[in-house]
Amino acid sequence: MELGKKIKQLRLNKGITQETLANVLGVSYQAVSRWENETTMPDISLLPQISVYFGVSIDELFEFTEESRYKRIENMLIEKQFLTDTEFQNASDFLEKQISKDRNNVSAVKLFAWLYFHRAKSSNLRAVEYAKRALKLGDTSKSMNNILRDAYGSPHTDWNYRNRHELIEFYYEHLESYPNDLRAYRYLIPALVADGRTDEARKFIETIREQEKEELVFVFDAMILRREGKAEELKTLLENMIQKFNNSWYTWAIVADFEADDCNYENAISCYRKSFSLQPKPRYTDSLIAIAHIYEIEHKYEKAISAYQEIIELLKTDWNTTFGATVSEYQQKIDELTNKK
Repeated sequence: MELGKKIKQLRLNKGITQETLANVLGVSYQAVSRWENETTMPDISLLPQISVYFGVSIDELFEFTEESRYKRIENMLIEKQFLTDTEFQNASDFLEKQISKDRNNVSAVKLFAWLYFHRAKSSNLRAVEYAKRALKLGDTSKSMNNILRDAYGSPHTDWNYRNRHELIEFYYEHLESYPNDLRAYRYLIPALVADGRTDEARKFIETIREQEKEELVFVFDAMILRREGKAEELKTLLENMIQKFNNSWYTWAIVADFEADDCNYENAISCYRKSFSLQPKPRYTDSLIAIAHIYEIEHKYEKAISAYQEIIELLKTDWNTTFGATVSEYQQKIDELTNKK
């Protein structure tokens, strides 16, 4: 439906004449008539006033296909760090309507998950901001420290809070229905290792050893050796991995991660750089982010700022991204570190 026809429909639903609408908007009734006949379009500056008067969003004044609505929501989640209540509610209402028509609409279901995850992440950022402020203002209460810890996803001291049994149980049940879902194993095995359930993890590794990417199986084996405290075996495994996959950016990134876990930061940065140099374009930002984090840990703020600037430049050159939530996030980090410096 074109904009003029939408305005006519809203006007008739409200039971008003063209003259009444014209008086509200400060235009002639002939202008309203031309809109409704699709001869002309209302000036863009009038759209907010029209939407308020009829009690609809500006988006609702335009008719979008379902496919375009899905794409608009997806783009909004990618580009915006924070959504307004109206943006969130409009997206939620649309997706809920789609799911009510078809509960198995996977496009709507996965966007719903993404929408709420986006809100949770945004809320966490706000929680971090205000919890830090409260602590700096002298509120050293347990509740503020708990909020800051949980918003950052930092580990709990209590096992009953930090274990992952619910996530693990979900993947156990999921794999009964989808035993060939290799991606599920990629999330289940690390959760089992993190909880110390290495015997169970080994069984799943053997299940997928022939089908899964060999480098990733190396990673799983290495994770188990680390969890079990077998440092020499882990060192040998990583050396074998480098020897076998020396030209793989993924291998060097994994080795870098293990070096960083051991606080061998100089080695870690060297390996992250090696990984980054081996990547084909468009290159990922992960290695540069890790390097920036290391420099922050070491309080080398100038170098951290340079790493974040390198990330922004990479987003521009390799991904053609010059604005939006991702760029804003790294620019905020640069601003914060500049103040610290």
